[in-house]
This record gives sequence, C-alpha cells and structure tokens, in this order.
Amino acid sequence: MKVNKAMQDIWQKQIDTGRLLKLPNKLTGKVGKMKEFKETYKLVQKLSSVNGFGVSRELLHRTMFNSEALPPLGKEYWWFLFIGQNGEKPIQLMFLVFRKHGKRMSFNDKSMVLKSHGKNKFQAVTACWVWDGKKLHDLGDTNATTTINSKKKSLISKISNHKAVFRGKFPNFELKIGDAINLNMTELKRVDNKDAYGVFFPPFGMGWVNAFSIAKGTVFGKEFKGTAHLQKVVGITTFGCFNWGKIFFQKGSSVSFFCVKPEKNSKKLFYQAISFYDHETKKVIKFKRPKLKILKKEGKKKPEWVITGRDKDKELKIVLETYAEKQFTMKDGEWQVYIEYAVTAKEFSLKTKDRKTSLNGLGRGVGNFEDAYGFVF
Repeated sequence: MKVNKAMQDIWQKQIDTGRLLKLPNKLTGKVGKMKEFKETYKLVQKLSSVNGFGVSRELLHRTMFNSEALPPLGKEYWWFLFIGQNGEKPIQLMFLVFRKHGKRMSFNDKSMVLKSHGKNKFQAVTACWVWDGKKLHDLGDTNATTTINSKKKSLISKISNHKAVFRGKFPNFELKIGDAINLNMTELKRVDNKDAYGVFFPPFGMGWVNAFSIAKGTVFGKEFKGTAHLQKVVGITTFGCFNWGKIFFQKGSSVSFFCVKPEKNSKKLFYQAISFYDHETKKVIKFKRPKLKILKKEGKKKPEWVITGRDKDKELKIVLETYAEKQFTMKDGEWQVYIEYAVTAKEFSLKTKDRKTSLNGLGRGVGNFEDAYGFVF
C-alpha cells in the first residue's frame, strides 16, 4: 500500500492526539514503523551535523549502544579493530556485528536470518578474525542473536561457541570473546580520540561514530598492547566502492585516508580525505582539497599499497606492506566485498610549509587498509 503525504499528515495528527488507536491494527503498525524510521533519519542528520571531533559522550553512547529501525536499504554495523604494536608482525583483530533491512542475506556464502526480536534484540551476522603474530585465525561467521542494553552500555552476542561481550563508557571499554580475547580500553589522550561524521541527502544518508583508545590485555593467550578503533555505523544507502586506511605510529602519531569511487578500479574519485595527527605538536593536519591516488602493487607473497596525496601546500607518500588479509562477502540484491589488509608502513613522508616528517621521526607504523567494492544487481 502506498502512503501519500496527505495521508501521512492525517496520521501524524492522529498520533499527536492519540486518536490513532482507533485505526485498524494493520495501519497502526505501518505508522509505527514510519515513526521509527523517522528517528533513524534524525540520528543520521544529527551525526552529519557534527562532522568532526566535537561529538558529545551522550551522542556517542546513544549511537553505540542502540539498534535502529532500518528502512529499505537500511544497514547498521559495529566494527571494532585492534592494532598491536608489539612483535615483528603485530597482533591484529577485527570484530563485526552486521545487520540490514530484509529477512535474510548471504554472508561468506552462508545464509543468515535477519530478524528483530523487539527493541535492541535481533538476529544478525557476527564475524571475527585474529592475526596472532604468526598466522590468521578465523573465529567463524555466526547468525547470532545480539542483545543491547542502552542503560548498562553493553552489547552481548556470540561468535561460534564463544560468548562476545562489549561494554563500557567512553573512554573505558572492554571486549571479551570467550577465553580467546580479553581486552581493556583506556583513554587515548589526544584531540581526535572520538568523532562523528555523516552525509545526509534524504532519502539517503549515512552517519557514524568513532572512538580511539589504548588497548591492553590478551589475545589467544598472548600479551596485547596497542590501539583500539571502535566504530558504529548506521545508514540508508546502497553498497559501494571505497578505500580506507589508518596507520598508528610507535611514537603516537597517526595517519588516515579515505576515498569513494564509482567503480572498483576507477582512478576517478567522488570523495577524498587525508588527515595526520602529529604527536609532537598535538595537532591534526588535514588536506583541504587532497589529490589522492592509491596504487596496488603485487608483491611476491602479499600486495603492497602506494598512497600519494597533495594539496596546495602539503604532500604525502605512504608505502604499505601487507602481512595478512581477510575477505568478507555480502549478497542480497546488493553485493559487497570487503578485503581487510593488516599492514606495516614500509615508507612514509609528509611535507608541509613548516616541516618534513618521515618514519625516522615517527617510529614503526602499523595499521589496516580496506579495499571495498560492491554494486546493486
């Protein structure tokens, strides 16, 4: 049944006056869904209005510890990345909870049921991979029931036979996955340790929050010391093609870059961003109009990525060497592939008007590079 604007206005007045109770149950349910979808759009709009480091703890917690009503093309996911600093090929791990509009989907060629069991309880996809310093472990893809408690600030789910628990308040969180992973997060004292961003072009939009923390604990019985990147995304949009990377350096600096492309191998970019946090000046250097280029070079074992960027007064070059990779594939009318690369910085140089920065002044760089592509059937 199509609902025109005049009918929506009538229903909205009935909602406001309480007279909606007199409508048939079928219509009441549709209006209720419309109200829930409206709240999702409001959240995306609020996140897109921040677009920077000024996100409040309240908005970060509101986004992280809630599930949203997902209209057609709606998606949301919790994506937690941990990047170690100890060891020649440092420990990395990624934990994912993903859900979308619809009744089911294919995830890594497994059929997954997508079902809501009421507010903040739902069936979704959970996945986790770990590089333990020597080899990659896949903890499995699970069609798990996930429960969120917005008051207690917790998310409880399952990976294979492991209970997964994430909880806490910024900047202190913890993640436990069975006996395999036990990590505690504390404050990373820098100006960009939490942020919110978004784009909003109704009826499409996407918003997300990030929190960056110091992380310590154990992974597969081995000591972990490094950085946590905690992210929650909610959007109403199609899948697409993009590259993203984040590298943390030993002395405290970091660099990130992001681009959106019309096609997987396109050199034309819809959107580009580069930023560098300088641990010496405690400032974030952003490229205002970056000309970003990303080149994949096939190595003997794993690929290398060459990233260059420049604007009016800044010039950047990074060469990333891959030591592990993991792929996720999602299908359901749309098709999305995410390939995650655990990388180290083989080369780094940044030139600005005032100074030159290289690996010698930053220490070893470790991070993650993401190559994603997708389309609508």
